[in-house]
Amino acid sequence: MSKLELKQIYLELEHEIKRLSQSTIVIYRDATRDDAQQVIADLKPDIDNWIVQLNNHTIACYELENLLEAKRCTIKLSRLKNKGVDAKEIEKIKGDVMRLIAKAIMNSYFETLFRNQNTPCHDKEVLFEH
Repeated sequence: MSKLELKQIYLELEHEIKRLSQSTIVIYRDATRDDAQQVIADLKPDIDNWIVQLNNHTIACYELENLLEAKRCTIKLSRLKNKGVDAKEIEKIKGDVMRLIAKAIMNSYFETLFRNQNTPCHDKEVLFEH
């Protein structure tokens, strides 16, 4: 995976975080954005590793789900907690952030999935005969 592709993932995450923070109550918008960016920064080494593992086929998509779910418990969202956001809403936002991360990782994986395969398609002629 190139640095450009990794940069694209983090740009996509930044964009999604902005959309997430726009959908929250105005008084919590900045805290939501800042907490989400902190989660991304904290998980960056893991995210990079998961992308490499997916691309090398050393983990499967369902394993990525388990890895993300395990990290969900470590997310603090301290800015939102300090603003008095209730625990139920905190859990919802944690889920939203993890969903954004999963989406960015999977989009990256699917983008590169067929790009690097040089196997010829043996049934190509059959597709065009009908």
